[in-house]
Amino acid sequence: MNFGFEDILWISGLLLLAGILLNRPSKRFGVPGLILYLSLGTFIGNGGENDFLFDFPNITLKYSELAIGFIIFIGGLETRISRFKNIALQGFSLASLGVLICSLLVGLFAWLFLGFSFIEGWLLGAIISSTDAAAVFSILESNKLKLKEGISETLELESGTNDPMAYFLTIALTGVLTGSDAGFFSLSLDFLLGILIGLILGLALGRIAVVITQKLRLDIQGLYPLILLSIALIALGISNYLHANVLLTMYVVGITIGNGKISYRTYSINFFESISWLMEISLFIILGLQIFPRQILPFLGVGITIAAFLMLIARPASVFLALRPFNVSRKKKLFISWIGLRGATPIAFSLVPLVAGVQHSNEMFNAVFIIVITSILLQGTTLRWAAHKLGLIEASSSD
Repeated sequence: MNFGFEDILWISGLLLLAGILLNRPSKRFGVPGLILYLSLGTFIGNGGENDFLFDFPNITLKYSELAIGFIIFIGGLETRISRFKNIALQGFSLASLGVLICSLLVGLFAWLFLGFSFIEGWLLGAIISSTDAAAVFSILESNKLKLKEGISETLELESGTNDPMAYFLTIALTGVLTGSDAGFFSLSLDFLLGILIGLILGLALGRIAVVITQKLRLDIQGLYPLILLSIALIALGISNYLHANVLLTMYVVGITIGNGKISYRTYSINFFESISWLMEISLFIILGLQIFPRQILPFLGVGITIAAFLMLIARPASVFLALRPFNVSRKKKLFISWIGLRGATPIAFSLVPLVAGVQHSNEMFNAVFIIVITSILLQGTTLRWAAHKLGLIEASSSD
């Protein structure tokens, strides 16, 4: 079927409205909304003779980078640094060492038992090694649990900062498999430089935004959140020019603004909460559209096998090793091990080797989709149960 611009507009509006309307039944029946958004995109197209064909991995990847960048920016905007004072090192250890260990373990498993080469297996491990900020923020918010031992803060900090490491590994290993001239050592230096530039750029742009909102005296209240939106767009664009780590830059910009004295804070936060939902719903629907249901079944066994290994062995091992230097209770380690939610980010990252034409990339893409669905269904729906069993719910929380 051929579609004009007007068709794209009304179909986009219809899909967005459907995504919004699905939010209420998702809470009523305990099904994570993320699953419903993915399912909406997956089964509305690419499935039959009268469906429209959506097969634009390049466009999907670009939109994913935009949406994830905004989700991370808004997550930082709503974050108070004081909440992370006691768990900062734990979160950063999970976001760096934890991601590396998890990716290597999955890589070894895929190499030894599933017929991948070691680099291909490591690439698959890198794609699924980071927890997803959108999934974590969404499910923690919907459960409204007050958890002991700073667990919510640890999960939020990890999910907000572990994407840079996973993305670097995905890009680097994709380059190795496509015959890139850059060596792994050179790529590692580029990664560290990108982290440094991202930190500096994020702090600078965030501070500029705070100063502008303080100094400007605008008659129209609605212009203040647009100032922050313009800074976020500038950060997205300049990050690529300066080869900064885009996702880290967005998180630092958000945190810097969110912890500064900005005018009309509440009004701006409410504005960006709507933007976050727009990015989250649209991202999952578009990623779902890129999935071909008939192609998933052949990879069902591989996907479920890797999901089981990830949830039961790789994630727990990486968490326990990453948190070993810290005085962390066994209960907290077990809970964080189980609530390692995968969401849109791994699916988006799996588009990188697919677009690059890496061998077995189609198998990786479909397997990652199955892994994400399994993670959200099992881990996302058992968060409250796991917290209750481990005795990690504060007495003041509604149980």
